[in-house]
Amino acid sequence: MKKEKKAKIILIINSKIILFIIFYSHFFSIPLLHGNMEYKKKYERIFFRKKRNHSYNKKNSFQMINNSIIEKAKDYMYTPYKYGGNTKNGIDCSAFIKKVFASHKISLPRITSNQAKEGYFVPKKSIEKGDLLFFATGTSKRKINHVGMVIHVDSHNIFFIHATTSNGVIISPFYQKYWNNRFITARRIIYSS
Repeated sequence: MKKEKKAKIILIINSKIILFIIFYSHFFSIPLLHGNMEYKKKYERIFFRKKRNHSYNKKNSFQMINNSIIEKAKDYMYTPYKYGGNTKNGIDCSAFIKKVFASHKISLPRITSNQAKEGYFVPKKSIEKGDLLFFATGTSKRKINHVGMVIHVDSHNIFFIHATTSNGVIISPFYQKYWNNRFITARRIIYSS
């Protein structure tokens, strides 16, 4: 994860340097090289239009990865629960989440409480598709021991997929009394910026 963050920072810095050079190069250019001023203004408009399209494509790419991970999670529907299991013959909640993200080369820890330290904190009002929801379903009201992934958000509810001890992998509404009362935190593993 640290190598990925370093690579991402270097990529961002390099792209900002290139954009800086391209943007400011017209201030120091000779008119003979670039033609008249009308051409330079046209060039600037095209440049900024391309920049906007680039960020739009980045957002689409983020949504495609998110949707792909959600579809992978749905492939596990009705897989039976098995404590410590990590196959379609039987799986527990943390292994389920780990396997779904691993299918897209995103590495997460095996233990739920460690998964809850990954990514970024998300306030309840900002929860989106692909976010992870963490719960305390045991005797301790603060000890995280269950995880699910958000697959749909609308104005009335949030729906998440998870491996339950009673029914295996199912989709549940977040604003059901049981889950809402045991909710601890939400984390975003995949983010667009």
